[in-house]
Amino acid sequence: MAGLPVNIRANEGCETLPIPFWDSVIDPLSGYADWALAAPHETQNKGGLAAQAALDTAVILCLFTDRYCPPSHPLAGYIEGGDPRGWWGDGVDVRTDLGEAPLGSLLWLLERATATPDNARWAQSFALDALGPLIASGAAVRADAQATLSPPSRLDLAVQLYGRDGTRVYAREFDDVWRQALTSPNYAA
Repeated sequence: MAGLPVNIRANEGCETLPIPFWDSVIDPLSGYADWALAAPHETQNKGGLAAQAALDTAVILCLFTDRYCPPSHPLAGYIEGGDPRGWWGDGVDVRTDLGEAPLGSLLWLLERATATPDNARWAQSFALDALGPLIASGAAVRADAQATLSPPSRLDLAVQLYGRDGTRVYAREFDDVWRQALTSPNYAA
């Protein structure tokens, strides 16, 4: 992830000191993300940003940051208005010699697509590709993703990450990927 190490603690959320990944919170109605403010019980971080869900925030950044779509991509026809999107920081500092990859996913291509089995497979592939930096950085050793169709025309995405000992360290279901309707499960206002 473009120069930032992923620091995961064994008992995430138990320590009082903040960590460098701030909790992301996405408003389900608008689909826009913002950083969560520190809760009153975070005594060493008053007035700062919440930092209790580093892995969840890293997954959200990987999945829901728009990655650049090259014109040669098989789904480039889904690009509306000619904007191939992409995160501006990838144009500044992606050190492939250090194993870094562009941030984000191509899930945005499916926002206006029909919910079909083929597009469910694309969503699963996009998610696994986007989670690659978490594997490369050692935050997890394996990622799984399942995209399923839900009536009438919705795509749901489930993501799991596994640690070195084979235990599942992260599991999250993202309902309605099209609207990115999610909130941090570890953040309580």
